Amino acid sequence: MLANYFTWYDMGSWDDCNISAGDRPLQPYASDDPATIARHIDMARNAGIDGFTMQWAAPGDRTDRNFATILAKSAGSNFRSTVIFLRHIWPGASQANTIEALRYLMQQYAGHPNFLKIQGRPVIFITDVYRVPVVGGQTPQQAWAAIRQQVDPNHTAWWIAEGLDPSFLAVFDGLWVYKVTHAAYPNDYVKARRWAARVRSWAQKTGRPKLWVGTVMPGWDDRRAGCRPDIRVPSAPFARARDNGAFYRATFDAALKSNPDLLWVNSFNEWVEGSYIEPSQMYGDLYLNLTRELAARFKGG
Repeated sequence: MLANYFTWYDMGSWDDCNISAGDRPLQPYASDDPATIARHIDMARNAGIDGFTMQWAAPGDRTDRNFATILAKSAGSNFRSTVIFLRHIWPGASQANTIEALRYLMQQYAGHPNFLKIQGRPVIFITDVYRVPVVGGQTPQQAWAAIRQQVDPNHTAWWIAEGLDPSFLAVFDGLWVYKVTHAAYPNDYVKARRWAARVRSWAQKTGRPKLWVGTVMPGWDDRRAGCRPDIRVPSAPFARARDNGAFYRATFDAALKSNPDLLWVNSFNEWVEGSYIEPSQMYGDLYLNLTRELAARFKGG
């Protein structure tokens, strides 16, 4: 059971116009503080979470340094984390620096004992795969095939693609869905079994194992996000009420019925989109406690 994790907050972030619903952490923090990262790892482990998927932008930047801290602060534990790769959608992205960044991840971190592995293979999540830079009339799928040929031609790692287009499974080793509730489809999460079936169909078609990652969410509220520019694809802002944990339970039940290989919580601390389970002034520690309950159900079979 993994949780989405962000490491780009400063002490002044909590007064920003885009923080969801005007809520804030019970204990405000700067993401670059190693003690904060250690505290978050302890909180997550105590709630039954086995690792973070950290939003990672580029070699050498703030997110890279903080990912190294996550691995260091996890040493000696069974907490194993990976990245959600963003370089291909970050400002200045090209195929060349996308390849460079993926090679860097594999060389720098894949061998670390606290980097997430499944069956001995490191796992990397890659978001917004359709937004990859293309050259020479490539489709996004062809672009990723060219990138993978340069970085990992023998599939020594698991590359997990974000989205619902199973054709990317010709190149990738699994799928996950970032967001399971939308303004137009607030109950999209009920389709989890259908999405999982597509992944398993492609496993049969390709003759290669494919992973399905089920997504759970406590709620959503990004109505304040538009006050500042970001890298997200524009979409209608909306709020999905948490209903005192009922929505979290509903998404968990739907994900569990899809028989996922991994369970992914969106999120530990996404304070702009309002999907955090981190203790807050508005909700206290309700969602960490609920996560502990749900994690026990998931792992208990």
